[in-house]
Amino acid sequence: MSPMPPDLLERRAHRRRMLARSAVVTCLPYLTLKLLWIAGADVGVKDLGNLSRGQWIAANAMTFAMDGIAALIAYVLTRPGGRRVAAWLILFPMWVATGMLVPLMIAVPVGLGVIRATGAENPALSNDMLQPWVFGVVYGGLIAEGLVLLTAFVLYADERWATLLRTRVRDLTDPAGTQSMQRVLTTLAVAFLLFTGVLHLAWGLGSDIGMNAEWTARRTPVGPTGDLVHGLAALAGAAALHALVFRRCGRLRVRVPLAAAWTGTGVVFGSSGWMDVGRSPATSALLGAAHTADLIAGLLTLCIGCFALTELTAPCSTRVTRCGRGHEGTAGCTHEHRENERSDRSGRTA
Repeated sequence: MSPMPPDLLERRAHRRRMLARSAVVTCLPYLTLKLLWIAGADVGVKDLGNLSRGQWIAANAMTFAMDGIAALIAYVLTRPGGRRVAAWLILFPMWVATGMLVPLMIAVPVGLGVIRATGAENPALSNDMLQPWVFGVVYGGLIAEGLVLLTAFVLYADERWATLLRTRVRDLTDPAGTQSMQRVLTTLAVAFLLFTGVLHLAWGLGSDIGMNAEWTARRTPVGPTGDLVHGLAALAGAAALHALVFRRCGRLRVRVPLAAAWTGTGVVFGSSGWMDVGRSPATSALLGAAHTADLIAGLLTLCIGCFALTELTAPCSTRVTRCGRGHEGTAGCTHEHRENERSDRSGRTA
């Protein structure tokens, strides 16, 4: 596979930097609003209801920190040295961000379209806690943030791990001998993903299985759309994760099933309720079971990802193939050495 021309690489890097800067800007309205709430200002707040001031501050502090991390990562993506940052410092928060932003980017616009088409009540207009404009600022900003941040990350990943992403699945190796353990964890993860995927898909298609009166009363027109996104993401993530670890789609490039597994499992983990500070607990036993399955599937996926990441960033002495300096290693590490060689020749860091 021939390398990209330098001018094309520079144009792609320029687009990535511009998108990442835009992502930083899109984070600012959300961060500003959260900071005002943490400081005690009730801008856009009608009534906290059953929430205590401490719960309100804790919930907003957590979401402020999460979006602050997203803004920080976006800033890192603008910097020339962004490719030298430890992989896990970028990958883990971006996986979580993908899982939390993708459902919003799909469910909110589709749900609003359903509301407009059916004449159903808009939950933002009837909310007892917040002013309607708050929802526009929050969700509009998050959707814009998701579009530019995720696109910038895709370009960044393609620059940093191009060789790995373009490798065929059948050509992946197991240099550290962890594939058997990955397959055990994948089998467990797929079982939980199938459970939550089928369940959410049924709810999205109109089933009321496991629902009680409280849950039904809270359900809005956006709910079924969110369930459909969740269900389809879980099933796609299960299929892609199985295909990657068990090498079931050998002719495909790694980037195709990896993108599906990344997004699908991220959506599941982001919906598992692990960050529900100050919120009401699950409204039914079955929903609680679904959240538990989401959380376990996400944690198992994290373990699988840690095994893979450890192999891809293994020391040179553990590698199998040789790069230009005589080092041995995996495709991903070999790619980084090639980039370093180019940097040495050009007199600057890649």
